[in-house]
Amino acid sequence: MDEVEWTFLADKKKIKANNWPGEKPPSRIMKDLIKEAKFVKAPDRVLFVGCTSRPYLCEKGDGKKLNAFFKDCKIGLPLPDYASMQVIWRHLITKHGGVVTDALDLQALSWVTRTSSYTAGQVNVAVKKVLTQRRLQRMLGKPLTHFEFVPHLARQKPFDRDDFVTLMKWVEKNDPQGKKEEKPKTAASDKKKGKGAKKKK
Repeated sequence: MDEVEWTFLADKKKIKANNWPGEKPPSRIMKDLIKEAKFVKAPDRVLFVGCTSRPYLCEKGDGKKLNAFFKDCKIGLPLPDYASMQVIWRHLITKHGGVVTDALDLQALSWVTRTSSYTAGQVNVAVKKVLTQRRLQRMLGKPLTHFEFVPHLARQKPFDRDDFVTLMKWVEKNDPQGKKEEKPKTAASDKKKGKGAKKKK
């Protein structure tokens, strides 16, 4: 489920303020989704995965429903660093049929996308836009250059740093696996509680 915050965002003012592109918001399926999910048991081997970059839009009741539905685990994925970006660029270009040569400056592309806070998904979009069927046919005579990817990156909005900080704070607050475990009770602490109770009497 991509952009899963829309499914649990029932606040009409927020839906309008955040420019939902469709006529009817996905939140219309929320009740049915929650209802049907209750029938899924462990032996069914069904896993619900929700992706979102703005879960903090769901507040109060909407936030409780989102947390209840994805109660087991929430993972905050960091933005790729410079070394990761190099691996991502090389992998995606070869995955979509491209060939990496000396004419393609992966270091420059990795530096630009890292410092501008682009995500791996946005890099994938740029790669697919460049590596069309016609471009792949011309690959031998005209090697890929880094300049070809720049216009397609420029058409996408990088991930805002402030939004990323807000996202990480939300994950830290709402992830059940990230919370500190309570210290186990010891026999000494139980005796102290017992003595306190006797004194009160």
